[in-house]
Amino acid sequence: MNKDIAFFDSFADTWDSYRNTNIKILEQLMVLANIPAGSTVLDVGSGTGVLLPYLHAAVGAEGKITAVDFSEKMLAKAQEKFADLGNVKFCVGDVLEMNIPAESIDVVICLNFFPHLHTRKEEFIRKMKSSLKNGGSLIIMHDISRAKVNSIHRDSSVVTEHRLPEAKLVGEMLKACGYKEVTAYEDDTLYFVKGFK
Repeated sequence: MNKDIAFFDSFADTWDSYRNTNIKILEQLMVLANIPAGSTVLDVGSGTGVLLPYLHAAVGAEGKITAVDFSEKMLAKAQEKFADLGNVKFCVGDVLEMNIPAESIDVVICLNFFPHLHTRKEEFIRKMKSSLKNGGSLIIMHDISRAKVNSIHRDSSVVTEHRLPEAKLVGEMLKACGYKEVTAYEDDTLYFVKGFK
């Protein structure tokens, strides 16, 4: 088994208590995300589903959410918690290896996931662009600061090289890949990058 998958599988039962998500920051990030009602959303690196109730509230009954994670155990925990959300589909796999139909998604969103792409960040940005409808958006966000993300990863034997670049650099990556209206913001509490196809 891939060592990254094994790492996240091992945390599935304790992740929510270990991670201690800041609800106010998540709410702030969702305001910045500004996801239209009725959207088809791909939640990449969904983990234990922290973002799912917020996405469900944003898209409403007419929207659709696909929660993707390569850790089967993390996603099983998400399904256990949020199976009652009728418009959520759970999909185990590596998003970079999935066959996602072109121009089928309104919003690709990833919370606390982007560093784990490691050396495949640009590949991800390009692949997500092809999956987005015209006018769709890619959103990359963290509910803690970049410095904190990188400090946590630095102290890990498994994800030590999984670093989060400066928001403005990720914004430049999006622009270089053809995204428009790019927003890149970070402070000592959060991290947010968004671009439109």
